[in-house]
Amino acid sequence: MTEPRPSGRPKRAKKTLADGFLDAIRADFRAHGAGVIAEVRTERPDQYLKIVLSVLPKDLHLNINSLEALSDDEIRQRIRGLEAVLRPFLEKSGVAGPGLAKPGCDGEDRVSEPAQGIGPEAAH
Repeated sequence: MTEPRPSGRPKRAKKTLADGFLDAIRADFRAHGAGVIAEVRTERPDQYLKIVLSVLPKDLHLNINSLEALSDDEIRQRIRGLEAVLRPFLEKSGVAGPGLAKPGCDGEDRVSEPAQGIGPEAAH
């Protein structure tokens, strides 16, 4: 038999309660998880981001300044790649507008329009 803990509840009962709770959460997530995640992403993007961050490893080290090591041409190439991926979604939602590269008359993709004096290198 298990000995009582300071909380007054035997250790085994606590584990059984925790296991039952996790089983209920798993079942609920299987039934409703994807729909709830989509709803949170749409209606509460700040909470969605918290969820995403909560499941990332705590020791995840991101190099957010990795663009500093790239040449201008490499950065342009990455921008073109991102725009090619995003363009169909933005056009579908009607968000695509000024600033998003569109194919030119010659069929070549254009990198996003300049920041027009906005940003760290803008004249003050």
